[in-house]
Amino acid sequence: MFNTQTMKKYSFIVVLLPILFFVACTSTFNWREVRLDEEQYLALFPAKNAFEQQTIRFEEHRLTMTMAAAKAGDILFAIGTIPIDAKTVSGEALVQWMRLNTAKLIKESATPQIIQFEIKTAGSPVQILPAQGYNLKGLGPDGNYRIYWVRWVTRTNQSGQSRIYQLSAIKSFKSVPSANEQKQIIEQFETFMSGFHPY
Repeated sequence: MFNTQTMKKYSFIVVLLPILFFVACTSTFNWREVRLDEEQYLALFPAKNAFEQQTIRFEEHRLTMTMAAAKAGDILFAIGTIPIDAKTVSGEALVQWMRLNTAKLIKESATPQIIQFEIKTAGSPVQILPAQGYNLKGLGPDGNYRIYWVRWVTRTNQSGQSRIYQLSAIKSFKSVPSANEQKQIIEQFETFMSGFHPY
């Protein structure tokens, strides 16, 4: 488990930790489409999802992240939504801050490379939104081996409300998993990531 110093240093990412304790885990993947109107997105979750809210401190701002998460096969799948006022908070700067800190969470032999993605919106007409993220694997601060994928996308709806979404899929191991194990995990990660569509 992360110690107190680590949790403070990476306060924006440890919002995943509290939700681990009350998200029920199932051994099977029963993918279902979930519509969250308040958070303005459609998503695929492999089990019943739970919710948690945490406060993120970014510069002089206190931002609320609402997490929706589900756990299956000991994999945690989570989507965090951060509403921002684009007049006072730079979405680009916030994502960069989250990105730089996330890169420090997994010890890799090489510097992690940002991957660029495209995400389709829900509804019609469909819009293509740019997204970015990491596919990380290696040792975490607690010494456990993890495969951790994370994506960020910013969406401003027709009313002018901006939201930053963080998609996370994380699996922990006591030792380095085999190539076959990693392949099976990645298939589930890809299903989750491809099922996300903001309004």
